[in-house]
Amino acid sequence: MNGKGKQPSMYALVVVGNGNGLAGYGEGKDEEATRAIRKATNRAIKNLRYFERYDNRTLSMDLTHKFHATTLELRARPPGFGIRTNHYVHEICKCIGIQDISAKVRGSTTPMNVIKAAFEALSNTKQPEDIAKMRGKKLADVQHVYFGGN
Repeated sequence: MNGKGKQPSMYALVVVGNGNGLAGYGEGKDEEATRAIRKATNRAIKNLRYFERYDNRTLSMDLTHKFHATTLELRARPPGFGIRTNHYVHEICKCIGIQDISAKVRGSTTPMNVIKAAFEALSNTKQPEDIAKMRGKKLADVQHVYFGGN
Protein backbone atom coordinates (compact mmCIF):
# COMPACT_ATOMS: atom_id res chain seq x y z
CA MET A 1 0.00 0.00 0.00
CA ASN A 2 1.03 3.56 -0.57
CA GLY A 3 -0.73 6.89 -1.03
CA LYS A 4 -2.15 5.77 -4.39
CA GLY A 5 -3.70 2.59 -2.99
CA LYS A 6 -2.87 -1.10 -3.47
CA GLN A 7 0.16 -1.91 -5.60
CA PRO A 8 -0.29 -5.02 -7.75
CA SER A 9 2.19 -7.85 -7.23
CA MET A 10 2.20 -11.12 -9.19
CA TYR A 11 4.06 -14.23 -8.08
CA ALA A 12 5.21 -17.11 -10.30
CA LEU A 13 6.73 -20.45 -9.36
CA VAL A 14 8.30 -22.34 -12.28
CA VAL A 15 9.86 -25.81 -12.63
CA VAL A 16 11.87 -26.56 -15.78
CA GLY A 17 13.61 -29.71 -17.00
CA ASN A 18 14.71 -31.69 -20.03
CA GLY A 19 12.99 -34.97 -19.11
CA ASN A 20 16.37 -36.71 -18.93
CA GLY A 21 17.54 -36.06 -15.37
CA LEU A 22 18.03 -32.29 -15.48
CA ALA A 23 15.65 -29.97 -13.59
CA GLY A 24 15.47 -26.72 -11.65
CA TYR A 25 12.99 -24.38 -10.01
CA GLY A 26 12.68 -20.62 -9.65
CA GLU A 27 10.34 -17.97 -8.35
CA GLY A 28 9.68 -14.46 -9.56
CA LYS A 29 7.64 -11.43 -8.50
CA ASP A 30 6.63 -8.42 -10.54
CA GLU A 31 3.75 -6.08 -11.17
CA GLU A 32 2.90 -7.94 -14.40
CA ALA A 33 2.32 -11.68 -14.58
CA THR A 34 4.33 -12.18 -17.79
CA ARG A 35 7.41 -10.51 -16.32
CA ALA A 36 7.05 -12.54 -13.11
CA ILE A 37 6.94 -15.75 -15.19
CA ARG A 38 9.96 -14.65 -17.22
CA LYS A 39 11.94 -13.90 -14.04
CA ALA A 40 10.97 -17.24 -12.50
CA THR A 41 11.89 -19.14 -15.68
CA ASN A 42 15.30 -17.47 -15.89
CA ARG A 43 16.01 -18.30 -12.25
CA ALA A 44 14.88 -21.89 -12.79
CA ILE A 45 17.24 -22.26 -15.76
CA LYS A 46 20.12 -20.90 -13.67
CA ASN A 47 19.25 -23.42 -10.91
CA LEU A 48 19.34 -26.54 -13.12
CA ARG A 49 20.73 -29.68 -11.44
CA TYR A 50 21.22 -33.26 -12.53
CA PHE A 51 19.36 -36.06 -10.71
CA GLU A 52 20.36 -39.72 -10.98
CA ARG A 53 17.55 -42.08 -11.95
CA TYR A 54 17.49 -45.84 -11.41
CA ASP A 55 17.01 -47.66 -14.77
CA ASN A 56 16.25 -44.20 -16.27
CA ARG A 57 12.71 -44.43 -14.92
CA THR A 58 12.46 -44.31 -11.10
CA LEU A 59 14.25 -43.71 -7.80
CA SER A 60 16.88 -46.07 -6.49
CA MET A 61 15.20 -46.32 -3.06
CA ASP A 62 12.28 -45.10 -0.99
CA LEU A 63 12.88 -41.70 0.64
CA THR A 64 11.39 -39.68 3.45
CA HIS A 65 12.43 -36.03 3.70
CA LYS A 66 11.30 -33.24 6.01
CA PHE A 67 11.53 -29.58 4.97
CA HIS A 68 10.13 -27.15 7.56
CA ALA A 69 6.52 -28.29 8.14
CA THR A 70 6.38 -30.47 5.00
CA THR A 71 7.18 -34.18 5.14
CA LEU A 72 7.58 -35.86 1.77
CA GLU A 73 7.56 -39.63 1.24
CA LEU A 74 8.82 -40.78 -2.17
CA ARG A 75 8.51 -44.46 -3.10
CA ALA A 76 10.13 -46.25 -6.04
CA ARG A 77 7.69 -48.36 -8.03
CA PRO A 78 7.88 -51.17 -10.63
CA PRO A 79 7.83 -50.51 -14.39
CA GLY A 80 4.45 -49.37 -15.71
CA PHE A 81 3.21 -48.02 -12.37
CA GLY A 82 3.16 -44.38 -13.51
CA ILE A 83 3.40 -41.16 -11.51
CA ARG A 84 0.89 -41.16 -8.64
CA THR A 85 1.83 -38.14 -6.57
CA ASN A 86 0.88 -34.67 -5.42
CA HIS A 87 0.50 -32.43 -8.49
CA TYR A 88 3.63 -30.38 -7.69
CA VAL A 89 5.76 -33.51 -7.29
CA HIS A 90 4.15 -34.88 -10.47
CA GLU A 91 5.42 -31.91 -12.50
CA ILE A 92 8.91 -32.20 -11.00
CA CYS A 93 9.02 -35.91 -11.87
CA LYS A 94 7.91 -35.21 -15.44
CA CYS A 95 10.63 -32.56 -15.78
CA ILE A 96 13.31 -34.92 -14.44
CA GLY A 97 12.07 -37.91 -16.44
CA ILE A 98 10.96 -40.15 -13.57
CA GLN A 99 8.16 -42.39 -14.85
CA ASP A 100 7.36 -44.82 -12.00
CA ILE A 101 6.92 -43.28 -8.55
CA SER A 102 4.38 -42.73 -5.82
CA ALA A 103 4.54 -40.01 -3.17
CA LYS A 104 2.69 -38.67 -0.18
CA VAL A 105 2.93 -35.11 1.16
CA ARG A 106 2.16 -34.72 4.85
CA GLY A 107 1.95 -31.51 6.84
CA SER A 108 2.20 -28.23 4.95
CA THR A 109 1.29 -28.46 1.26
CA THR A 110 2.52 -24.96 0.42
CA PRO A 111 3.82 -25.18 -3.16
CA MET A 112 7.24 -23.68 -2.43
CA ASN A 113 7.81 -26.01 0.55
CA VAL A 114 6.71 -29.09 -1.41
CA ILE A 115 8.99 -28.22 -4.32
CA LYS A 116 11.99 -27.46 -2.10
CA ALA A 117 11.41 -30.68 -0.16
CA ALA A 118 11.24 -32.69 -3.39
CA PHE A 119 14.42 -31.15 -4.80
CA GLU A 120 16.31 -31.69 -1.52
CA ALA A 121 15.08 -35.29 -1.23
CA LEU A 122 16.02 -36.12 -4.82
CA SER A 123 19.44 -34.51 -4.35
CA ASN A 124 20.18 -36.73 -1.34
CA THR A 125 19.48 -40.09 -3.01
CA LYS A 126 22.15 -42.77 -2.91
CA GLN A 127 22.78 -44.91 -5.95
CA PRO A 128 23.12 -48.73 -5.75
CA GLU A 129 26.82 -48.47 -6.72
CA ASP A 130 27.50 -46.22 -3.71
CA ILE A 131 25.58 -48.48 -1.32
CA ALA A 132 27.48 -51.56 -2.57
CA LYS A 133 30.80 -49.77 -2.14
CA MET A 134 29.93 -48.63 1.42
CA ARG A 135 28.86 -52.15 2.46
CA GLY A 136 31.72 -53.94 0.71
CA LYS A 137 29.36 -56.00 -1.44
CA LYS A 138 28.96 -56.62 -5.13
CA LEU A 139 26.56 -54.41 -7.07
CA ALA A 140 24.49 -57.43 -8.16
CA ASP A 141 23.89 -58.43 -4.52
CA VAL A 142 22.69 -54.95 -3.56
CA GLN A 143 20.46 -54.58 -6.61
CA HIS A 144 18.83 -57.96 -6.10
CA VAL A 145 18.17 -57.53 -2.38
CA TYR A 146 17.13 -53.90 -2.27
CA PHE A 147 15.88 -52.97 -5.70
CA GLY A 148 14.51 -56.18 -7.18
CA GLY A 149 17.05 -56.21 -10.01
CA ASN A 150 18.10 -59.35 -11.90
